[in-house]
Amino acid sequence: MLQRPAAGQAQEPSAPEGATAGRISRRTIVRGAAWSVPVIATAAAMPLAAASAGAPTLKFVNGPYTVGGCSNLTGVTLAATTNGTTPAASTTVSVVLPSGLTWADGFTGPRSFTTDPNGKVVLPAIKATPNAASVPTMGASMTGANATAPVAVTAQVGAKIYDVVSAGNPPATGIPLGSVAVGHGTFLNPDGSLVYFNTVAGKAMPLATNVTSGTTVLIGSTQSYSTYVSGGVAMVQDVATGTTITAAGVPNGSTAVGHATFLAANGDLYYFNSATNASVLVASGVSSAKVSLFAGTQPVLTFVAGGVARAYNATTGNYVTATGVPAGTTAVGHSTYLAPDGLLYYYRAATNTTTVVSSGVSSATTALYGGTDPYVTYVTTGIPAVYSVTNGTYQTATGVPANSVVVGHATYLAPDGRLVYYNAGANAPIVLDTGVTSAVVHLYGGTDPIATYTHNLVC
Repeated sequence: MLQRPAAGQAQEPSAPEGATAGRISRRTIVRGAAWSVPVIATAAAMPLAAASAGAPTLKFVNGPYTVGGCSNLTGVTLAATTNGTTPAASTTVSVVLPSGLTWADGFTGPRSFTTDPNGKVVLPAIKATPNAASVPTMGASMTGANATAPVAVTAQVGAKIYDVVSAGNPPATGIPLGSVAVGHGTFLNPDGSLVYFNTVAGKAMPLATNVTSGTTVLIGSTQSYSTYVSGGVAMVQDVATGTTITAAGVPNGSTAVGHATFLAANGDLYYFNSATNASVLVASGVSSAKVSLFAGTQPVLTFVAGGVARAYNATTGNYVTATGVPAGTTAVGHSTYLAPDGLLYYYRAATNTTTVVSSGVSSATTALYGGTDPYVTYVTTGIPAVYSVTNGTYQTATGVPANSVVVGHATYLAPDGRLVYYNAGANAPIVLDTGVTSAVVHLYGGTDPIATYTHNLVC
C-alpha cells in the first residue's frame, strides 16, 4: 500500500527501472495514468447512454383540428420517434377514425401508413359526416406508443327557412344539429336554448335558456312574437324589440300550446293578456288546444275540455261549444277536431254547424289563409288533400307522397324525409328539401307560406 509522506517530509524521487522494492518505476506510473483516462470518459458518457434508451413517442403535431360539417380536414400530421428525439423512419403507424369522421374516399376502417425519413406521416383528407359529434377524437398507434387528438366539428347547418313565394331558402346558421323547429324562424336546441333566426341579419338570436316548450307566431301577419316556458316560468317576448314579460298568473311548469296560451299540468288552460298583464283561466280539464290569430291579431283558442269540443275568442271573451263534434276528439287546428275513429270535423261558429271534412284521417291542421279563410290540410287513408272551408271545395294534393304527415298549411313531411308544399292553384307539389326531421309553417302577410325546418346534413 502506498503511503503519503508525512506533513513537511519531502517525497523521495522516483527510482530508475529495476530499483529496489518500495520504489515505483516510471513505467508503472505511465501505465497507471493511461488507465485513468477511460474511467473518466466512461463516467461522462453515462447520461448520454441513458437518454438513448428513452421510450418511443407518437404525436399529432399540427393541431388543434377544426372541420365543418360535410367538409374535409386536410394536412393532419403525425410525428414518431424511437426515443423521444430520434425520428422513427420507415415505421408503421395505424390510424383509427371515430364515428362521425371517415376517410374522404368513404372508407371507415383503420388505415396504416409508413413514416418518412423524418418520422412523419401526413394523413389523407378526413371528412366530417352528417352525424358527427361536436368533438370526435382520432386515435393513432405504433409499436410502443399511442396518440389521440380531438377534432372540433363546426358549421353544422342543419336548419333552414324556406319562403315558398320567393323560393328563398337561407340556412339558419348557428342552429346545431338535433334542434327542433317549434315556430316561425324558431328552434329549440338540444341544450334547452330557444333561438330565433333573423333572416334579414342572417344570424341566430338567443331568446331564452332552460326552455321546455315554446313557439313563435306572426302578430299582424308580420311581427314575430314568442311564447315559451323557461325554467318552469311562462314568458312572452316581442322578438323585434326584445321586450320580455312574465306571464303573471300562469302556474309554473305549464306548457306553451300557442300564442300567449299555456296548458298547466292539472289541465287548466290559460291565456295571458300582455296589455293588462293578467292571465285568464279559459277552461279546466283540457286535453288538447290550438291557437290561431283571426285577422292576424285576434287569438282564437280551439280546445277540448272534459271531452267537449269548444272554442274561445280571447279578444271578445266569447265561448262557443262545437255542436255536432263528438266527445273525446283532439283539437288539431282552427275550429278543427279529429276524432279517434279518424273523422275530421270543422265547426262553423257563425252558423253553429259542424261539417265532416273526411274520414280515415291520420293527421290534419287548419290555417287562416288571408287571416280569415279557413283552409284545412289533411291526409285521408294515406292520401294528402286540402279543403277550402269557405268555398267547400276539396282537392287531392297531387304529387305529394302517400302516407305523408301534415306539418302546416298545405305542407307535408313525406316518409322518406322530403318536405313538400302543395300549390293548389297550379295543382303541383314543390319539394322544399330532403332529410327533413321537423317543420312548422306560418303565413307571412297572411298568404306567403314560410317553412321553418330542420334536416339531416346530406354530404
